[in-house]
Amino acid sequence: MSLDHAHGALSAQSVLHTWEQAQAMAPLRRSLALLRLAWPEVTPGEWGALPIGARDARLFALFEALFGATLDTLVDCPACGEALELSLRTTDLRPEPAGEPAPQPLQCEGYELAYRLPCSDDLAALQGSGNASTAVQQLIERCVLQARLAGRVVNAAELPPAVIERLQQDMALRDPGADIRVALSCPACAHGFERRFDIGDYLWEELDDWAERTLAEVHTLASAYGWSEPQVLSLSADRRRRYIALVQGLVVPT
Repeated sequence: MSLDHAHGALSAQSVLHTWEQAQAMAPLRRSLALLRLAWPEVTPGEWGALPIGARDARLFALFEALFGATLDTLVDCPACGEALELSLRTTDLRPEPAGEPAPQPLQCEGYELAYRLPCSDDLAALQGSGNASTAVQQLIERCVLQARLAGRVVNAAELPPAVIERLQQDMALRDPGADIRVALSCPACAHGFERRFDIGDYLWEELDDWAERTLAEVHTLASAYGWSEPQVLSLSADRRRRYIALVQGLVVPT
């Protein structure tokens, strides 16, 4: 499947429409808008409640359907500033889907914690929450369903730092795709470092580039032949390229 050959919800026209609407959205909302376009049978509430790793697995699947399995990007070395050209495969990065959204209770320091995995609704609620420690505390309070100490129910806000740290580790173990890290080594200075990979941001950048190129093709062919935007978009990418080559007086490559 591709943007030029997809049918139904993923037609070039519908993707352009969603791209236009998503321009003013925050990155998190952009990702959810693209998922709703690709899987319209899933409700917005279901997308918002899906664990982060499971959501990102769908974003990887959408990227593969639209652009293939290769992800090309540039990363600057933090030590020497050298630009590293990376060509990654989605199979190397795609997260394993999380298990149950509400894992088995966690036993730690005498506490028993029933919790669920963080989701997009949680991240949206935490935007603008201040410093990182405040955001972590708020996330814990949202995700802890019940906390008990010696059989007594306690407030999640009262959990000690050691228990919170252990809970974060358990969350990461249960949903490894929620925070994808790529280990890198600079060929210029041999410095080793990590970079977080966000498939939502990467997908949007690729889609944004595609949309700008497609609009330019529509302009060229509409100006030359008087075709409407839907007529131009109904053509495959290869046919648009060949028509543009004719308009520009270029030899069409075989």
